[in-house]
Amino acid sequence: MFPLRDENPHPPGFKPKVTYALIAANVLVFLIEIAYTGQFIEFTNQNAFSLFYNWGAVPNCVTGATVSNIDFGQGSTQIKCPTEPYISLLSSTFLHGGAMHLGGNMLFLWIFGDNIELKFGRLKYLGIYLMWGISAGLIHILGDPTSVIPAVGASGAISGILGAYLVMFPRAKIQTVMIMGFFIRMLHIQARWFLPFWLVFQNLLPFFIGGFGVAGGGVAYLAHIGGFVVGLATGYLYKKTHSSEYTYGTRYGYKG
Repeated sequence: MFPLRDENPHPPGFKPKVTYALIAANVLVFLIEIAYTGQFIEFTNQNAFSLFYNWGAVPNCVTGATVSNIDFGQGSTQIKCPTEPYISLLSSTFLHGGAMHLGGNMLFLWIFGDNIELKFGRLKYLGIYLMWGISAGLIHILGDPTSVIPAVGASGAISGILGAYLVMFPRAKIQTVMIMGFFIRMLHIQARWFLPFWLVFQNLLPFFIGGFGVAGGGVAYLAHIGGFVVGLATGYLYKKTHSSEYTYGTRYGYKG
């Protein structure tokens, strides 16, 4: 199931400037990654490892270690942790492992971020977005505090957006392409069905089937799940404190 857009209009003249800025920042960092690694589709060389180890969230380093023992297939090698590993909880949210990783994250940010930005307001939305990313990183680290694998990507923060969206706009429809082999069909699915489907089949099932593994197959499932849950809580809190915006008969959560 591949989302294309949401049918969730916002007031005329509103421009989600923070969402645009976040997308631009992620793309700019990605261009820096390309220049540094000389790769594009997937960053896998030694330069990429150096970049991710110093600026990605390495659980072993964030939890207090000063060195990591890493096996590159030719025996274990000791590598010093960054001097300020906590910064990586923020910097890691702007790094991506390759073009597909970036493209998928930015698509979801583009589709779902604007309505959340409108609800929270620009400055609060930016702060909450970064909070979602950091929280997801911490939850990922709790899953395996001694891991030496760097975690990178905006997925945790964007999962927070999806969780909040589910609570705040459950009836908004998502224009979706469903692909099953040679069968392709365009669907319009309400967020209350699409987003739980995404959570279960893209994250919960792989996480549990993998034996509660963290970063199984290169994906930090626990960060996605954690970010989504924190986003649900944030959306619920907003809805409880702004109940007048969700009166009977308002389809999308906007008055009038």
